[in-house]
Amino acid sequence: MRFILVLFLHVSLFAYSYNFDEIKFISAVGTDFKQSGNIEILENKIVITYKSPKFKQIVKTNDNISIEGSSGNIYTLKGKALFYTNFFIGIMIRLSDFDELKNNEDFNVEKNGEVYNLEFKGDVSDAITKAEVITKNSNVISFKMFMPNEDTLQIIKK
Repeated sequence: MRFILVLFLHVSLFAYSYNFDEIKFISAVGTDFKQSGNIEILENKIVITYKSPKFKQIVKTNDNISIEGSSGNIYTLKGKALFYTNFFIGIMIRLSDFDELKNNEDFNVEKNGEVYNLEFKGDVSDAITKAEVITKNSNVISFKMFMPNEDTLQIIKK
């Protein structure tokens, strides 16, 4: 729990946005799913807007997360869905920030050129075992998270 609190305190210190492609590999069905969108990280809010293949917007404010689908219906997450969505948004924010890779007690880092291989520690490793972060000129250009069930989630910045 301490990890998540520290994580979200850090997020509030900066604001930026970027476009991305997201590729999820679901091991159980052996299939990739691709979405494209934008993430906007503001002082008090994170907005992830998927534009393709269909619209979906995820908005995180304080301890609330809502999801708006292409139908216009808005759902507010609760329980485990809220916890895990909050958790993955926080990890995505940290992996997209180059400065987080250099000195962090929540994962071990092995650097090989412009590729950082991270092995997560503690409770995080129950959900994400490792990550690979590719950088160029001290900027993160993509990262890939590996789950214990052999699923992966890759974000490629555009």
